[in-house]
Amino acid sequence: MPGRVIRLEPGVRVEAERRLEPGDACLNEKGHLPSVLTVELMAQVGGLLIDDTNGGPGDYAVLAGVKRMHIHDAARSGETVEVSCRLARQLGDLHLIECRARAGDRELAHGSIQIRRMRRVPS
Repeated sequence: MPGRVIRLEPGVRVEAERRLEPGDACLNEKGHLPSVLTVELMAQVGGLLIDDTNGGPGDYAVLAGVKRMHIHDAARSGETVEVSCRLARQLGDLHLIECRARAGDRELAHGSIQIRRMRRVPS
């Protein structure tokens, strides 16, 4: 879902943006990005921070939790949503990532997400 990665420091921080065009399938009937999709965008951008150098083939990551998420506003058609995330803490395969979403000078949401790296179980 992210349109463009602006800055990426693996395991540290990431900034990305997504332009919402008229008729975008992510927009609701009012032309707004639903808050659940704002959080999804934050999770996808935050997932870019997970270091996969020790991962094996078939490993994957899942959204494990959302903590203290504050939704302030909704992005609208024609706006660019900017998401910035930083890795706050890592406990084994669990990553706590703090994220913020903005559209222009408006804060859309901020909070923490948890992403867990899952190891593929050999069959």
